[in-house]
Amino acid sequence: MTEGSAPQITLAQLVEHMIPSDRLIIKDGAENVLYRGYVATVEHHNIDMTQTVKRFGLATEIFRKEIRTQFTSNQKELPQEVPVESISDYGFSDLEMLIYTRVIVKGQ
Repeated sequence: MTEGSAPQITLAQLVEHMIPSDRLIIKDGAENVLYRGYVATVEHHNIDMTQTVKRFGLATEIFRKEIRTQFTSNQKELPQEVPVESISDYGFSDLEMLIYTRVIVKGQ
């Protein structure tokens, strides 16, 4: 490590300190989504946990609320995100917000 540089942290080191029920998005340097789900299940996916974390922080996605039944509750696809410019077109009770920890990893 050179003087003035930040210490390197791996994805495994970061995830180790997170709450298992937190939502997590892992993206590569080109902003491609590598993983979207809960911290507790990331280990069951083919994610290289030795990757170096470039940066991380909170991210939100806002959607129109949809009526969910037992048949739609297991959907993998998220509804279309509401653009920031259109949020005022909806009542607060018509929107749903998901909060994630977004992690950008360095390319290998």
